[in-house]
Amino acid sequence: MIAVFAVSSAVMALAADRELPDPTLTPGAVASVDQAEVCGVVDGLSYSERHRATTKAMKTWVRRQYGAAHCGEIDHPVPLALGGADIVLNLWCQPGPEETAWHYKLKDDLETFVWSAVCVKHTMSLAEGQAIFLKPDWRIEYCRLIGGAICPP
Repeated sequence: MIAVFAVSSAVMALAADRELPDPTLTPGAVASVDQAEVCGVVDGLSYSERHRATTKAMKTWVRRQYGAAHCGEIDHPVPLALGGADIVLNLWCQPGPEETAWHYKLKDDLETFVWSAVCVKHTMSLAEGQAIFLKPDWRIEYCRLIGGAICPP
């Protein structure tokens, strides 16, 4: 079952910000809410390895929708490693470090932190972890959970 979560129209102004997915194009989508399934390894493969099916056509569509010939990374706002769906509603054109201060490497750090909290340390539920990435601005959660010089004082 795939659940799609739309972001409220109040945050659509964020669409102009390349550091965030456009909520009208990429509302985010969850494919699994089963923590055992998402955190488990089957036949040596993680959930994201078992469920990754992003095609070249999907990536081309995302680049076209975002008006970008190049993306730092075609990213899943709700990470596959946390049960995100591998569909175009959960893909966006995320800038790289050469393009902006808030780039895919920082979001990858947040994804790793949250995955560890959910699947290794068990200090966060899968629902809590997914909710972090369904919020309109992942940067706020980065600053709350990881922090660092990039975050406002």
